Amino acid sequence: MPLKDKTALVTGARVGIGRAIAVHLADQGANIIACSRTLSPDDTVIAECASKGSKALAVAADVAALQDCVQVVKKGIDRFGRIDILVNNAGIYPSAPLLEIDEQTWDRVFAVNLKGTLFAAQSVAKLAMIPQKSGRIINISSCDGRRPTAGIAHYAASKAGVISLTKSMALELAPHNITANAVAPGWVETEAILKSDRWKTAVEEIPLGRLARPEEIAGMVAFLADGSAGYITGATFDINGGLIMD
Repeated sequence: MPLKDKTALVTGARVGIGRAIAVHLADQGANIIACSRTLSPDDTVIAECASKGSKALAVAADVAALQDCVQVVKKGIDRFGRIDILVNNAGIYPSAPLLEIDEQTWDRVFAVNLKGTLFAAQSVAKLAMIPQKSGRIINISSCDGRRPTAGIAHYAASKAGVISLTKSMALELAPHNITANAVAPGWVETEAILKSDRWKTAVEEIPLGRLARPEEIAGMVAFLADGSAGYITGATFDINGGLIMD
């Protein structure tokens, strides 16, 4: 188990990509701190992590609030003694035409998707990773942060910001032996995506001809969390089936 004796904090862990990441890291041997706005100790993601032999802690928190991030980290350290991996996955994905985005929606998207990424990283770096002189930060961006599509200008801008913020994290945290990388998924087979018919049109443009499975995103996160990726920092990894090729 490559992540045995490691502890991972995963935000937005209750459903979708975040859930898949938490379960996969547990399967790799990590203890899991699962964080979401609505998460209880009897949530099924906690049971699934435990079924992999992992110790799992559920913490309800809003990553857009700095104090919530601090409390999540403190609870994780109290339970496990350290935090080795942070996966900033929490995010929201409302859609609206550019000319119809209101101030409240814009502010909430950036609060969760970008400010939350900063606050979680600040908290875990200060309280856990810098004192232990090691850490892995993995931020979940999006292919929309690379190439926006119509109707999601606020979301795309926030995810482009995640890519830039990741580079700043990598630069400033490197002296503490902390790496920071981003993963930019394309269309992923999650409940939220399948609720809309937009994916049916999008999949026609994907060279591999299908949506990604959440477990495929989790696999890249696990690689970046492993010790073998210790010399990779400031990078963004595209997982989009060939939709965007740089």
